[in-house]
Amino acid sequence: MINEVTIEGIIVKAWKYTDDLLFRVAIYRDPDLPQKASATDVHDAADYITIRVVKGSLGAPVSLEKGQHIRVHGFLQSRDYDETLADFLKDARGAEMKPPEGIDPQALKAQRATTEVVARRIIRVSNGASKR
Repeated sequence: MINEVTIEGIIVKAWKYTDDLLFRVAIYRDPDLPQKASATDVHDAADYITIRVVKGSLGAPVSLEKGQHIRVHGFLQSRDYDETLADFLKDARGAEMKPPEGIDPQALKAQRATTEVVARRIIRVSNGASKR
C-alpha cells in the first residue's frame, strides 16, 4: 500500500512535544480544486494539518519558524489520545467554565483521534508568507 504525501503551506504555529517538533501548516488549495469557503469571503480559507518531525531531526536538527513557506514530503499517521475535561476547558473558546461540583476534570476523559504528516523531508520555499 502507498502512504506518501507532499504538501506545501505556511507555518502558523510551531511547538515541541516530548522530543518531537510539530508545526501547524495552513494549506491553500490549487485553483482546480473545490475551494473552501471563507468566513470573510475575501480569500479562500486554508486547510490545516500538523506536521511531526520525529526527535526534531531529519538527519540534522530542523529549525523552522512561523510564517515560513515550506514543502513537506512524508507519510500520514493517525494516533489516538485521551483528552481530559481540564484540557478541553483550557483550550475551549468563550467564557471560562468551571466543572460541576464533584467532577474531577483530570479524571474525566474522552478518546480522540488525530491525523498528521510525519515528515521525511522539508524544503523551505521562502522565509515569509506568500501573498494570496
